[in-house]
Amino acid sequence: MIVPMKKARLIALKENKESLLKSLQRTGEFMVIEPDDAEQAGGDNDASDLKAQQSKAMLAFLEKYREKSKFFEERPNVDSQTFFSQNPQGADLAAQLEVLNTQMGELHGKIAALKAQNTQLLPWLSLPIPVESLPGTASVAFHTGYVPMPVLEEAVRLVEDAGGDFIRMDVAQEGLASLISLYRKDEADTLDALKAMGFVEGSPPRVVGLTKAVYDRNDDAIKVAEQEMAGIDDQVRKLFPEREKLELLSAQYDAQSERKQVKGSETLETIQIMAWVRSDKLEVVKKAVESVTEFYDLSYTDPGDDEEPPTVTKNSHFLSQFETITDMFSLPKPGTIDPAPIAGLWYWIIFGMMMGDVGYGVVMAILFYAFKKIKKPQGDFGRLINVLFYGSFPTIIFGILFGSYFGETWNPILFAPLDNPINMLIVTLIVGVLHIFSGMGIKIAEEVKAGRWMDAIFDQVSWMVLIVGLGFMFLEPLKTAGMWMAIGGAVVILCTAGREKPGIVGKITGGLLGLYDISSYMSDILSYSRILALSLATGVIGMVMNLLAGMVSGSVIGFIFAILIYLVGHSFNLAMSLLSAYVHDSRLQYIEFFNKFYEGGGYAFKPLSIQSKYIDVIDGENSES
Repeated sequence: MIVPMKKARLIALKENKESLLKSLQRTGEFMVIEPDDAEQAGGDNDASDLKAQQSKAMLAFLEKYREKSKFFEERPNVDSQTFFSQNPQGADLAAQLEVLNTQMGELHGKIAALKAQNTQLLPWLSLPIPVESLPGTASVAFHTGYVPMPVLEEAVRLVEDAGGDFIRMDVAQEGLASLISLYRKDEADTLDALKAMGFVEGSPPRVVGLTKAVYDRNDDAIKVAEQEMAGIDDQVRKLFPEREKLELLSAQYDAQSERKQVKGSETLETIQIMAWVRSDKLEVVKKAVESVTEFYDLSYTDPGDDEEPPTVTKNSHFLSQFETITDMFSLPKPGTIDPAPIAGLWYWIIFGMMMGDVGYGVVMAILFYAFKKIKKPQGDFGRLINVLFYGSFPTIIFGILFGSYFGETWNPILFAPLDNPINMLIVTLIVGVLHIFSGMGIKIAEEVKAGRWMDAIFDQVSWMVLIVGLGFMFLEPLKTAGMWMAIGGAVVILCTAGREKPGIVGKITGGLLGLYDISSYMSDILSYSRILALSLATGVIGMVMNLLAGMVSGSVIGFIFAILIYLVGHSFNLAMSLLSAYVHDSRLQYIEFFNKFYEGGGYAFKPLSIQSKYIDVIDGENSES
């Protein structure tokens, strides 16, 4: 159900603001409403954001040195008193890592620059004169560049005929790196002739001294820098075991940044903060305020007609896990019906029909239960894991009904879908009708609640009668009754679908167009045949894997290969079936089910709270430091 919201007004002394926000943040039940005249955050808030970003950057830097991820590693627990206290050790660790990260970055840059320069020096390592001497003398000019290999000998002869000297060096992508010495008087003509052959002038990097000596110095400097980097690596690895201090610091900075973003109306001595609070958590908020100060005023009012409070739902633990399916579509608006309980139950049933295998259900139950206990997933991801875990039970149930055990059929209670696809199709269509009717039933409840009971009859009940009648027409004992039901439903639709249209022509046209919606209903019902398709796909692939394993199991080596085929094949089938069931089950909820009644449009209740990717904060004494 959707929990009603109250609008809270908290007035307290400004000196107690930080302590109050810490206490309210610990409860996680106080969603601050930003005042209309709030100014853009800055100053302290910018500093908090910067610290939070820096701590995350240092965690990312430290994470590179994780030797091996431990699957069984649990999230550390921190009591709230420790969480809201100072963390000098974490701050010192962050400072150390920032220095080391800066040094590492500088060394990376230095090595990259030296290697780039050495790459440019490679073709010129045999240059016999210092680079600074290349401008030449009063009578001799030096030219460096690249000569295409096909005209190399011709270029050498041209230079030598002009009384110059041609020194060959190493081959580069542009051609052969060369040093050409020419007398000034012959320089222009000879250089023009060389360029006509394809000679391209180019010079080595602007270094001082012989290129070979510079290259060797760079190489030595690279080795020294790499040794320094190795030393920094060792220092960071020694600090890695202390990462929990940094994870705590990061969570503290995030919480501090969130508190800094809280704005309110202020006077010289007091502050007023407006917020949304769940109606079932009013006492929790009051106790959080009283734990800090006795000088306060806390009042609650109902939302105004022009105000739209956030949406928060409250269902049983089982059904609340399926709220993630609804939330991914759209949150319901306050004052409407929460679809999660009915949608969740249907999702659970249809998921089991799509998977429908005892073996896969048992494997799912073991895997997802172990994952829940070991990794303790939080938030929406945690709810998704619970949905898959709970989905293992209908998978087992329908697997027993269909007699499917890792793709093998054995003693089905109802029938085996692989052997009786028509029966399975009929069942899926019946499930589709019931699913759609449950959505229409919710719409009827909404219409009656709003006082529009005639709309409920004309727009919903009439279609339900028509569809049931069409179904009865396929059953010989009910054929006549079904025909009259279908006719009666169609007549009601024809006469009432255009009731809001002006004029007799508009009403007739509206009735005809309304009756044409039968194609949409039939299309929606036929969409549930995907349950049959996925059930058959899971069974067929499992059966094929069993056949392949059986074909190679005639010897010891064959038996080993059979086990491998069995494990890999069924793991692949389970993974693909899970993905398909999750996607197609969601699609049936969003398109066929929600389309009949659900509008959504709500927004999430996001209270001031402690949210950390790395640690779990457990309740304890609050600190006002």
